Amino acid sequence: MTKTRSRVVRDVLEPDVLRGTSPVLRGGNAIAGVPLPDLAFIGPKSEAEEIKRQLRRFLSEELKLNLSEEKTLITHARSDAAKFLGYEITTVKKDKKHCRDKVGTDRRSINGLIGLRVPHAVILEKCDRYKKDGKPVHRAELLNESDFTIISTYQLEYRGIVEYYRLAYNLHSLDQLKWVMEQSLVKTLASKHKTSVRKIYKQYRTEIEVDERKYKVLQVTLPREEKKPLVATWGAIPLIWDIQANPDDRPHLTWTVRSELEKRLLAQVCEMCGATRMTEQIEIHHIRALKDLNKYDGREKPDWVKIMAARRRKTLVLCHTCHMDLHAGRPLRRKVSRSRTESLR
Repeated sequence: MTKTRSRVVRDVLEPDVLRGTSPVLRGGNAIAGVPLPDLAFIGPKSEAEEIKRQLRRFLSEELKLNLSEEKTLITHARSDAAKFLGYEITTVKKDKKHCRDKVGTDRRSINGLIGLRVPHAVILEKCDRYKKDGKPVHRAELLNESDFTIISTYQLEYRGIVEYYRLAYNLHSLDQLKWVMEQSLVKTLASKHKTSVRKIYKQYRTEIEVDERKYKVLQVTLPREEKKPLVATWGAIPLIWDIQANPDDRPHLTWTVRSELEKRLLAQVCEMCGATRMTEQIEIHHIRALKDLNKYDGREKPDWVKIMAARRRKTLVLCHTCHMDLHAGRPLRRKVSRSRTESLR
């Protein structure tokens, strides 16, 4: 909402805004780090600067607060954008966007309206997380995870960003981030399986339909006995601007699923040599803290240390033989057990 200078000064300096009943200030004290509400003002820059001076004086004399010069900026909404909570706030201008009013007159429909957009710097910063030397790369910390976990991790990260910026009119610009993340995803899977990106696409690419729209996605399915299979999907998130959206950028938590350690233990497979409960007793190796994994500086770290450091986990599922060898300082078996189906004697 735009206001004249007199209305801006009157409304901002109202006691319920800067005194006890404001959501920003309570009991006459400022909540640290919380800015004053953004103001829209129509008029010359000189009047905007006068409003800012009056606000600074009021905060200093009445509330003993300092106005941050770094964060309190005067921004021209058409040529620049104000930054707030990761968004850029600006006025929209597009002469080709028309609609007819009630009388039937063809008018420009969005010029001068306030719009939110995704900052270009944010897109570049998000993309850089999945790049090295300007190119998408695999994520080494995920190489020991299952394909289901890898795809689910990328999907949750991407969905969280898209949902947060659902109110932005340039939401479609996140397509650049999607491409970078997808390249990083397939390179992670290819590095894990020691194969090519093309083969990963051939193995996992499929087509699904969501809300009567078809999407090409990457998908992995885990069958379960007498239950619906577990499905992890990369993609199928539409980049459609929704000004009425209620951003939901938090992953949905399900408290009934088993923990990661419980799943790994129930698998009954040694994470070093591949032996199963059919051949050896399965045990858990614990360390006190992740920092203990750094005590091997100056010499090559054992494989079990590298696995735990990459996963950032303080537990490792081992067979009895590997567990005893680990504590004795002997090299652990690296070959997969060939007697998976033999009974334990």
